[in-house]
Amino acid sequence: MQTLKFIPLLLSGFISGIILYQSLMIAPSINKLLNNQDASLYLRYIWSKFFIIIGTLSLLSFTCILFFNSNQNTAKILSVLSAFFMIICYIAIPYMNQAKDSLNESTFKILHSGSIIFTIITLIMNLSIFFSWKY
Repeated sequence: MQTLKFIPLLLSGFISGIILYQSLMIAPSINKLLNNQDASLYLRYIWSKFFIIIGTLSLLSFTCILFFNSNQNTAKILSVLSAFFMIICYIAIPYMNQAKDSLNESTFKILHSGSIIFTIITLIMNLSIFFSWKY
């Protein structure tokens, strides 16, 4: 039972690792290795799963904190916000794709920048769970 108290720390580490790996390794590599059309298809496929996985892990972290670490108020708030931001990013995907397909670059840039900002904030929040954790 004592081990369950540290699952949110592990999940925050997974989330941080996924964000860094996807953003720094996978996405740039795909853009270099595939032509624009194939890269677009692959990235549209992978980013939706990226947001779902991080949102789900964030909700799982929140649930573990709620049941096993009720005194971790900062971590509770950060995990809920993490899930919320990833849900927003996931919901924005079809609008972002539509803007890109219709060559509406200004809308695409706003939505894409928003998803990048929310992802960076999510990374920072999950990293900060380590620093705010009360052992």
